[in-house]
Amino acid sequence: MDTADPLRSFDVEAPFEVLHDPVDQWLDWEEQANLMGFRASTRPVQVEMVSVPRDQLEIHRLPGAPREIVDRFFRRDRVLFPRHPLNRDPSVSWFQAPVRERWSARFTSSRTLAMFAPDSGSALFSLKLSTDHPHPDFRQPEKTKLRQESLDAIEWVQVLARIDRLLAPLDDVDLVHEVLVVLEKDGETGFMVRDLRLFQDGRHYLPALSLPWVGRQIARRHGQPFDRFWGRHFARRVGRAKARLLARYGLWYETPNPQNLVIQLDPQLRPTGRLVFRDVGDGECATDARESTSAPWTRLLADIRPETRTSFWAFGEAGAHSVEAGVLEAWYAAHDDAYFAELSDWFPEVAPSPALPREARLDHWNAALRSDPGAEAIARAFVIARR
Repeated sequence: MDTADPLRSFDVEAPFEVLHDPVDQWLDWEEQANLMGFRASTRPVQVEMVSVPRDQLEIHRLPGAPREIVDRFFRRDRVLFPRHPLNRDPSVSWFQAPVRERWSARFTSSRTLAMFAPDSGSALFSLKLSTDHPHPDFRQPEKTKLRQESLDAIEWVQVLARIDRLLAPLDDVDLVHEVLVVLEKDGETGFMVRDLRLFQDGRHYLPALSLPWVGRQIARRHGQPFDRFWGRHFARRVGRAKARLLARYGLWYETPNPQNLVIQLDPQLRPTGRLVFRDVGDGECATDARESTSAPWTRLLADIRPETRTSFWAFGEAGAHSVEAGVLEAWYAAHDDAYFAELSDWFPEVAPSPALPREARLDHWNAALRSDPGAEAIARAFVIARR
C-alpha cells in the first residue's frame, strides 16, 4: 500500500478551508492527526471480504442494530467476513480464503476502518478487524486477538441499553457502540461493526486528537484565544461528560483518550456542546451496574477514576503544534472542576465543598458514594432521572 500521502503543515496563520462534505472533513481530520504518528494512508483502500459458513461463527446482533448495516454481511447461510488490509499474520483465520467482494474504506485509527462511499448515500459504519499491523510499520501481534475485547463490548452495550430503558435520554453525550460482533467459534479472529450514521447528520465532527493541529485556527475563526476557547468547549465539557457517564451508567472509561473523543461542531465550526465517545468496550465498572436490575446501579464498588490526563494524551507531544504545559495544567484543573461539579449536580446531598483541593474532592466522593447517605442520594438521583 502506498503511504506517501503528504502531511499538511496546518499553519496557524494560513486560511482555514473546510471540505464541502462533513463526513469527508471528519475523515480528513481523523487521518491527518493519526498520520503524524502512524503514517496510515488517507486514500481509500479495498477491504477484502471472504465468505464463511455461519455455523463456523458466533454472531451477536446488539441492541439498536440497524438492518441497513447488519444485512450487508449476510448471504443466506454464509457471512461476508472482512480482512484487514495491513494484516500479515497467517494465524488470522481465513487468511488465504478466496475473495468474494471488495468494499471501499478509509483508515481512521488503529485497527478501525470507516466504510465510506460518499456518493452512494449508504449508511456509514466502521469495522474493527484482527491484524498484526494496525499501522504499516507498527507490528502488534496481540491486535490479532479480538475475542475478549468483543465480549467486553457486548456486555457493556447490553448494560447501557438496560439503563437507557430506565432513564430519560442522555444529554449532550453520544455513545458510538458496536451493533454487530462476529467471532470465529472458539477462536480469536473476529470483527466488530459500529454504527456511524450519527456522523451523517450534516454537522462537523472534530476528533479531539486533532485539536493541536486545527484547534487554534477554529478558535481564531470565532475570535477567541485558543486556551480559553478549548478550555471551555473541550476540557470542561469532557470532564462533565465523563462524570455524567459515571453517574448514569456506573462506569468509567479506561481509555478516554483523544482518539476516542469527538467534538460536535455546527456548520460554522462552532462547538455545539455535544461530545461523542467511542470504544464503549473500554469501560470499566465502578458500581454494581452489571448485577442491578431495577435501578441503573445502587452502590460504588471501586474507586472513581476521572482519568484526567488521559483525555489530553499527546497534546504536548505534537512538535511545533504542541499545547503548552501551562495551558494543559489549566485544562486539567478545568476538567476536574467540571467533573466534580457534575457529580455534585447528581448527588447534592453528599457533595463536598468546592473549595477542597482536587485530590481531597476525589477522596470525598470515593467515601461518600460508599456510605449509607450516599446510597440514599444515588436512589434519589435515579428517581429524578427516570423517564
